[in-house]
Amino acid sequence: MMYAFIRLWARIFLRLYFRKTIVYGLERVPPTGPLIVASNHPSAFLEASMLTSVMNRPIHFLVRGDMFNPKFKWLFKWTKQIPIYRQKDGISNLRKNASSFDLTYRKLSEGESVLIFPEAKTILEKKMRPIQRGTAHLAFGTLPYLKDGTKLMIIPVGVNFTEPRLPGTDVVVQFGIPFESQNASREDREAIEEFTNQLSESLSPLIIQVDDAMEKNYDVAASIYFRMVHENNPGADATKDLHRLASSFNHPHQDKNLIHQTEEIQKTLKHLKIKDAVYFPDLVVMNRVGLTMLVILKILWLIVGGWIWRVARNLIFSKIKTNTFQSPTTVGVFMVLMPLVSIILLVVFLLTGIPTYFVLIWLLLMWMGTLVRPSLGVITKLLFMDGKGKKHLSKTILEIRKSIEHSA
Repeated sequence: MMYAFIRLWARIFLRLYFRKTIVYGLERVPPTGPLIVASNHPSAFLEASMLTSVMNRPIHFLVRGDMFNPKFKWLFKWTKQIPIYRQKDGISNLRKNASSFDLTYRKLSEGESVLIFPEAKTILEKKMRPIQRGTAHLAFGTLPYLKDGTKLMIIPVGVNFTEPRLPGTDVVVQFGIPFESQNASREDREAIEEFTNQLSESLSPLIIQVDDAMEKNYDVAASIYFRMVHENNPGADATKDLHRLASSFNHPHQDKNLIHQTEEIQKTLKHLKIKDAVYFPDLVVMNRVGLTMLVILKILWLIVGGWIWRVARNLIFSKIKTNTFQSPTTVGVFMVLMPLVSIILLVVFLLTGIPTYFVLIWLLLMWMGTLVRPSLGVITKLLFMDGKGKKHLSKTILEIRKSIEHSA
């Protein structure tokens, strides 16, 4: 019951946090039976929350044991998290893995699903890292627990963010074709290697992969694609289009003109100290009337409670230096703060005799302001940007849009 509530709230909040979530292949997910969900891992637990919100069946999570604080054991149980400890967590913690794996095997044997990150580490980059053997060990370790005739299925899934640290960006979730685990043991090295290769080959096409040096250029073009191309053609296959776009930047088939244009946009916005605006090209080309309305909405949002989000985000970013954990932690904290503040306001209004419908008005203003995801600083600087510079920047963005439309 509690898991269903948390999942519903996560679904609502993530739909507000990300501008658009595009999901492909959801019908491939087996509705019943033991299932291992194998996903890439670019942003700590944000992709886990995303998969929970889009899948139609509950998921158990294998997560880093050092994240488990005994004080919050109840929360981990509610959210179906299972701790897995690493060597650096100490011998005493490593001994706990036996019970964790036993629990995982039992959950799978009962026909439930378990999410695992086969890359075994989280790094915020657009590429698939080498697949480790842990998923094979999990699959083969589960087989003795299954009833005769029960199949253990593995489904690969790619979660592709543009920039998960910024609210208002986009994400594409691509489920692959599930495959059945072969019958082998954890000691069968040849079978483990074969399984790992199969998983790697299944997972790789689901992940948009870009050369390190070209990631920011890709982000510029991908943001233009989402907001100005796919928006006008929602039936287009975003995964295929983004793969094609990534190939424009990757060697050996680089599009020199596209690289030059995206670098020019980055350079201009960095000079104006609004480099995050590369993720909001629709705002760059927006007229001043539209930007003014967004500024007013954003100011109202900040006054009535948006400042809580900003303070929490700035505090977390100052304390957590690892970029892969900044956004997920901020999202998690605000998911707790939002209902908590609502409850506190409701209690205060009831005690002071203020009509409770003011809470509804507050929630409406917060919701409207949340839909304006870019920061007030970004919108304001674009509003007062030099007309000539804005015109040139808009022209470059529109040229990239036409180039993407032509190649799509």
